[in-house]
Amino acid sequence: MINLSPSASADIAWFKQCLGNKTLVESLKNIKLVISDVDGTLTDASIYVDATGEGGRCFSIQDGFIVKHAMQQGLAISFMSGKSNVSTLERAKALGIPPEMCAVGLDSKPAAVQKIQQLCKVTPAQTLMFGDDYLDADVKRHDVIGLYACPANTIFYLQPLADLMVPRCGGDGALRLLVDLMLFVQGKHFAQDLIDRCLNI
Repeated sequence: MINLSPSASADIAWFKQCLGNKTLVESLKNIKLVISDVDGTLTDASIYVDATGEGGRCFSIQDGFIVKHAMQQGLAISFMSGKSNVSTLERAKALGIPPEMCAVGLDSKPAAVQKIQQLCKVTPAQTLMFGDDYLDADVKRHDVIGLYACPANTIFYLQPLADLMVPRCGGDGALRLLVDLMLFVQGKHFAQDLIDRCLNI
């Protein structure tokens, strides 16, 4: 008997739904670069503001854990933000993401995505963009990525553009669940057997 919370059961149902989509699975197997937006994707979209101006952000430890493992497995991870902020750069540094894999203060993202792709020597088909707002969806519209995924808190009119909707909100382990799925289908997850066990309940 395996005891599961309602949220865990929902995650499993989502996993099974994704695994049942053979086109999606084949696309995920090809991904070598994950580019993640920051505000609203790695965070809950809140920012701290005091008398000195904009302060830091609150990041998910679960997201950070899977980022480190994914990079150990050869997956390239990039952070990309429309806002220029030190907290994003510090978070990336703490996770071991090189400075050249972070782009902040962007008014548009397609050109920045192509620059990261050139750096990593990957194709659009090998690239997944994860984000919650227009600048991220716009990358999909410019046809420079293979997959566009978004968290559950993405505004409603952008959700139809996504190839994959993650059932968690930004800052609540949304990137963790997405990369868990990707690593699992690629056979690179550290908990491959445990995920298999839950999927076969």
